[in-house]
Amino acid sequence: MLESPENRNFMRMAVNADVKVTLKNEKGEQQLQGICLDLSAVGLSLQLPENAEIGDSLFAEIGSSGSIAPLKVTAEVVRSQRLEDNSGDFILGCRIISMD
Repeated sequence: MLESPENRNFMRMAVNADVKVTLKNEKGEQQLQGICLDLSAVGLSLQLPENAEIGDSLFAEIGSSGSIAPLKVTAEVVRSQRLEDNSGDFILGCRIISMD
């Protein structure tokens, strides 16, 4: 296991890639565009224009450059906070359930 300054089991990689998200909750499905900020073997952080509740599920397609297919991830929201930069965006911390 690699050592990390945050004492995590898996290192996070900064991604800053466009992401298409389908958020699923009690209100139904919502399509959102945002940014995947970082990614690890077990989780990811997303910047989105809408909030999500802890426990909501989502499907994300993380864009890539060139001819590489997007990474498709099913995840569960485990953390949500509003950005303090007046953008109105939220940062969602998500636990990966499966990757395609």
